[in-house]
Amino acid sequence: KTKRINNFKHRIGSELAKTDWYIIREADNGADVPADIIDARVALRELSDTVESEINALTTKKKVMQYDFPNID
Repeated sequence: KTKRINNFKHRIGSELAKTDWYIIREADNGADVPADIIDARVALRELSDTVESEINALTTKKKVMQYDFPNID
């Protein structure tokens, strides 16, 4: 379970990294982060939490291995 969850979290992290510069710019000089970027980042983190919960709820190794990750692209 841990390996599958960590793999998905890595994928989420890669997606978040694409918009990290908005967050850094906000911290650096106070520039507003566009609402659609904030919404997308929140959605990615929520998806990560959902996937983690779903995987942790699975009761067999076979079910964990067959878990179909949602598309994040």
